[in-house]
Amino acid sequence: MLRNTFRLRSRSVFMFAAVLGMGLTSGDAEAKKKKKKAPTTIVMTGVKSFDKVFKQAKKANKRLKAAQSDLRESKVALRSALWSNSSSKLNKKSTYVDMLKELKTRAKGKLRLYVSKGKLRLKPTDAVPTDVEHAVDAVNKLTQTIPSAINNLNGVAIESKRMFKKAQRFPANLRKELGSQGVSGLVDLLFKAPKITKKTVRNVRVIGAMPKRAGKTSAELTKISTTIKDIF
Repeated sequence: MLRNTFRLRSRSVFMFAAVLGMGLTSGDAEAKKKKKKAPTTIVMTGVKSFDKVFKQAKKANKRLKAAQSDLRESKVALRSALWSNSSSKLNKKSTYVDMLKELKTRAKGKLRLYVSKGKLRLKPTDAVPTDVEHAVDAVNKLTQTIPSAINNLNGVAIESKRMFKKAQRFPANLRKELGSQGVSGLVDLLFKAPKITKKTVRNVRVIGAMPKRAGKTSAELTKISTTIKDIF
């Protein structure tokens, strides 16, 4: 009797897994139609072998987000400083490079570039308007982090590519991982598999996008650094 019950439960689990796979396929199609904003956070699944990789990816993603945050905050501060002038030619589509060129025009030759240990710093050589002072502060706050940020981003790109190769196999290995835990694993597979699978697939997408995100941010920081050297 117990053996028959176990067999029935096992069959139910495998049938459930098959239906789950079909659900994921249709879910992916619906996601494409809705064009939702791509996730950028990594969550734990409760499966130790999976979470070992996801914890590493979470740390790498944290470094990536820190660089993105520094760049975003500097953009906001620089735009705010330069927009305070009614004669500003900047708009919402203006890039960081556009704003640097505007800063040079406003400063009227009164800014000098210093380089120390690979870090760039702008300093006024004479009295400048308040908007220029605030803009310089915004730029300097970012330039102090650029060298380490670019180094971190290059590391993130390499690490995430390696982790993505491992994580790609996780959804398909879910039955094996939970099944190896005996009856408790089968119960988890039956009742928790949908949530675990959803989190796993989501994490795989985040990790897969990390190299591109890191490359884009690194390229922008490099361009900013190069432009500062060229125009000041």
